[in-house]
Amino acid sequence: MKVGKWILIVSFAVIVVSIAAWVVIAFYGLPWKEKAVDAKLEKYLEEKYEQDFTLKESFYNFKAGSYGGQFYPVSDPELEFYAEEGFAEYTYVDTYPEVLWARQLKEAVQPIAKEIYPAASIDTNYTTYESLDIVKGPKIPPFHEVNVMLGVHLEMEEAFLDSKEEWKQLVSLIEKVQGFSSAIDVSFNFADKEKNIETFITCPPKTEAEIKSVRQAKKFCSVSKYDMETDMALDE
Repeated sequence: MKVGKWILIVSFAVIVVSIAAWVVIAFYGLPWKEKAVDAKLEKYLEEKYEQDFTLKESFYNFKAGSYGGQFYPVSDPELEFYAEEGFAEYTYVDTYPEVLWARQLKEAVQPIAKEIYPAASIDTNYTTYESLDIVKGPKIPPFHEVNVMLGVHLEMEEAFLDSKEEWKQLVSLIEKVQGFSSAIDVSFNFADKEKNIETFITCPPKTEAEIKSVRQAKKFCSVSKYDMETDMALDE
């Protein structure tokens, strides 16, 4: 084999390996850096909140090009949240307060919701990194004092028939949730398995519309129906 051809083959192989390595690093990051960042994040969390945390799993956010991990307080293993390298003036960011607020909201709403919808599955959600300029640590104020954007979601395995009585039930819950905080939205998912129809109802927070009547609920809440088999929207 001629030297020139051998050099060409080796060069091609080097290029292929280099591209493959670049792709792997782009999607999965550098293992050594991942561990180094996790150690810094754990120190950051413990200094900020003055308690011990445990790393459950590390990750690389290839979209943002940042390293992070899933953590939980040693005193409360079920309260899992994310922390990662930050942006702008934030060296590190975390969702510990948001996850805590979502839990507090669920604990407050669940007994009320169960009275209205006994068979409902209830969950809460939050907007990521809303706590950045609110919580500097270690004290985290309760959710109803900070008015951060949170959500309550209910799922029921029953049909929504658009009756006045059903709307009264919705209003009863929405009004109570809006009483907790003006920045909480409420959504409902009714699954009619007999007819394969899902009805999604989304109601805005009090900052956008105060809901105290059926008329207000029908005006401000959005209603969408979907075929459960095809996920296609159904015409009203």
